[in-house]
Amino acid sequence: NFYTFKRIITIYNLSMKIFFSLIFLIFCSKTIFAQTYQNIDIPCEVKECKPEWGPTNTKWYKGDGNKKRPAIIWYGGGKGNYTGGDNQPINRLIGKFDIIMVASPFELFSDQRTQGLPQYVNDENLIFRMRQATEHYKKLLNKPIWLGGISSGGVRVIATISGKDRFSDNYAGLIFSSTYVARNWQGSPQYLYLENDIKYEMNLPILVFQHARDMKSQQQPYLQEWFTKGLAKKNINKTELALLTEGDSGITTGDGGHHWFMSNKEEVARVVEKFIMENTK
Repeated sequence: NFYTFKRIITIYNLSMKIFFSLIFLIFCSKTIFAQTYQNIDIPCEVKECKPEWGPTNTKWYKGDGNKKRPAIIWYGGGKGNYTGGDNQPINRLIGKFDIIMVASPFELFSDQRTQGLPQYVNDENLIFRMRQATEHYKKLLNKPIWLGGISSGGVRVIATISGKDRFSDNYAGLIFSSTYVARNWQGSPQYLYLENDIKYEMNLPILVFQHARDMKSQQQPYLQEWFTKGLAKKNINKTELALLTEGDSGITTGDGGHHWFMSNKEEVARVVEKFIMENTK
């Protein structure tokens, strides 16, 4: 039947159009995704950074182009020697803000080997590389930059701005997330007074945020209150603590869970974005 044959041809042509349209969309989406971030290795060739470790690895997640939004340099927690941002507490801000993940050149640890102390906080090679990464992105982006990190990443923030040379002046603000502020030693948390490594008076907005039900011994809320008060004594600008409450109603005491804001990242995004946008000059 001629009409049946014609209908088959029409359906075939339509199917092929749909097929090639889907292929085109998949190709475009992959291309767009590939353009949302860029891996940038920053050369480090002077003795101050131990060049045998190779370049400093960074990943720039590109924002939406809104010039009113500052950039955020973010240090991951745990070992810290990675640049993936997908599991970070601020991952809901990826695609809005320019977010730069900066890896530590070596694994960070605070355990029996160091009696629970984050000895890397005073590592000169680490400090040099973190500061060099800041200078690189200041020139590349030409916009205000906030510096932040989670857990051991918060300790790395302290390392970056430590000493007497006012390096915090390079940032529009600081963000501390579930920072490792105490060592669990001989059965109870011992506060580390990390803020005492800052030997000058800062002048920039600082946000400390923690989940109210994260009871991991080195980071629990009352320790973050002490840390916030300690930072406030070093800072003539605003220093705020935000205890977040959304997500899973239970208490968690280890890695993951509330320590990583696994169930309330939308709340994290709202709180962090609001603080940044209200306090960026």
